[in-house]
Amino acid sequence: MDDMFRLAVEACPAAMVLVDAEGAIVLVNQECERMFGYGRGLLVGASVDILVPMATRQGHEARRRTFAGDPSKRRMGAGRDLRATRADGREFPVEIGLTPIAGVGVLAFVVDISERVEAEAAIRRYTERLEQANESLARFAHVASHDIQEPLRKISAFADMLKTALAAEDDVEAGYAADVMAASARHARRLVQDVLTLAKQHEASLARRKVRLDELIVQVLGDLSQGITETGAIIDVVVGDLEVDCDPIQAERLLVNIVSNSLKYHKPNDVPKIVIRAVREAGEVHLHVADDGIGFAPRHSSEIFSPFRRLHGRDVHPGTGIGLAIAKAIADLHGWTIAAEAAEMRGATFTIRIPEN
Repeated sequence: MDDMFRLAVEACPAAMVLVDAEGAIVLVNQECERMFGYGRGLLVGASVDILVPMATRQGHEARRRTFAGDPSKRRMGAGRDLRATRADGREFPVEIGLTPIAGVGVLAFVVDISERVEAEAAIRRYTERLEQANESLARFAHVASHDIQEPLRKISAFADMLKTALAAEDDVEAGYAADVMAASARHARRLVQDVLTLAKQHEASLARRKVRLDELIVQVLGDLSQGITETGAIIDVVVGDLEVDCDPIQAERLLVNIVSNSLKYHKPNDVPKIVIRAVREAGEVHLHVADDGIGFAPRHSSEIFSPFRRLHGRDVHPGTGIGLAIAKAIADLHGWTIAAEAAEMRGATFTIRIPEN
């Protein structure tokens, strides 16, 4: 084989593989050795199929025969999931160019596109986050006219009542009007704080590390100690020694919102019973928070994570209706999924699915 040809192949920055008509490797360059993890002595003379994932080798043999029947320059892998296999069995995405050489075989150049694929995935994730933020803003604009203006309207109305009561020297009516105005102002402040918290979740960066679930839940229950004491709640925790990769501050906030939801929506005159358990399943940690509270109709399972979505009146169950939306935003930011199952007066179960890798 021409020495200049060999030098050109060796100098190429892409992995180069020359394959004969039988599919045997005739020539490789140094980049090919580095990319696939084989020494040159192991590659030359071996079938090119050793570089192909086991699941697709049979199909690869058929494609090689088809190509041999109509050889032409072509590019492979663009726009599709074409993968190769390293010596240690790890697969990686590639693009391949094929050039037939008369009387010799086929010269293939192979480019590892792992970094590009990862960058594209990161762009998709960022785009999804922007879309979620835009959807949240759209929902916010839709409901803000009622949820945020409602306490302001109440303050305005009771301010007029307060003026009238003061003019009439009616201390009882004036006190009542002042109390309503103060409560409305506090509710408006909580609304604004929760909306700001929700908005920040879409921009937040994560300081991730390995965290033991049992230690994280101790922190959560400490945060909620007053509510647990007031309701007399019985909380069982069964998480073993499982660890998750997370931002502990954000994960704590997520769980505080979920567990506080279970504390809030317990059955009247009943002691709340909450079970927090975690299991490892199919490469994920599934964290469940189950309660025996008032639950909700199954048809509301997805919409409860929308901002301002309330299934129960604020007079009975105070709040802003943003807590679960914040929990979902934190889960999304981590790349986790969160879902809820429930039935009316039969409790609810929230499940957070956390990939281990």
